Amino acid sequence: MAKTLSIAEAAVAYGTAVADLQQPLILQQEGQPLAVMVSFEEYQHWRALAADEAQRHQAGWRSLEVLLQEIHRRPSDLTAEQIEQEISAAQAEVKEARRDRRSGY
Repeated sequence: MAKTLSIAEAAVAYGTAVADLQQPLILQQEGQPLAVMVSFEEYQHWRALAADEAQRHQAGWRSLEVLLQEIHRRPSDLTAEQIEQEISAAQAEVKEARRDRRSGY
């Protein structure tokens, strides 16, 4: 569990012992969470996770672009505009499903 201190308490308690962080330390100002102090190792881990997520996100967009190009090359009775409308409708359905999952419906 994270430890919570005011900024003033943190300055007194951790002014010279910041390297001793075993758990995240939540800093508050006027009773509101303001910042979190974590070990550098944990910070590096979070940064690596964020970088990995960004790479997966970009790879997903690239895959979608390749798929869209492939779809556009296939023979179809639909016009390009109809295909785009179908894609837009599918994207809207996915967004709505994600919203429903987040809101618990």
